[in-house]
Amino acid sequence: LTGLTPNTTYYMSSYATNAQGTTYATQTSFTTLAIAAPTVASTTAASAISYTTATSGGDITSDGGSAISARGVCWSTTQNPTTANSKTIDAGTTGTFTSSLTGLTPNTTYYVRSYATNAQGTNYATQTSFTTLAVAAPTVASTTVATNIMTTTATSGGNVTSDGGTTITARGVCWSTSQNPTTANSKTIDAGTTGTFTSSLTGLTLNTLYYVRSYATNSSGTTYGTQISFT
Repeated sequence: LTGLTPNTTYYMSSYATNAQGTTYATQTSFTTLAIAAPTVASTTAASAISYTTATSGGDITSDGGSAISARGVCWSTTQNPTTANSKTIDAGTTGTFTSSLTGLTPNTTYYVRSYATNAQGTNYATQTSFTTLAVAAPTVASTTVATNIMTTTATSGGNVTSDGGTTITARGVCWSTSQNPTTANSKTIDAGTTGTFTSSLTGLTLNTLYYVRSYATNSSGTTYGTQISFT
């Protein structure tokens, strides 16, 4: 028997036909199964957690008797997120799946639930949580020893080994006739983000001792490299 409607009672008789006519057996009845929302067994613990992204997923063990129209994970900074919050929509029906969470905020705790939707509704799995990495000031590994020293110019630079998890807005070297110069003193602003760079110091005074430090700045602050000096 095909083409039946879910959650419906049907009456049935067997029959046989010959030249004399058709005879029916006694009637029986049955009720087709009701469609249910999908069964979502679990939410995958978050992994590959960065400043603004993470990976999760889930496991759908039953489609509830109706085609799954959407599945994925939903997340929020408040508990028990739903599909009204941020969510992924991942291909597939039943079984395990992996989801990529994007657009997150650094140093923030998120709550995550996997979900699946069919004609009957949406079901959610158990909730998990994770915290994105906190943004830090950049890491400046070193200041380049001064070269090409002239009466009013010199060359230095540095090496930025980490952006701290957010965009570097400025990098270069700063210098002063006092130790531990900062960006409040004379400085260069050199293009680029992480990696080594070269800076041209100008406007110097001849026969003068200068102290130099490389620096890098992001939204979390400014970090300085080791101090060097030259005359």
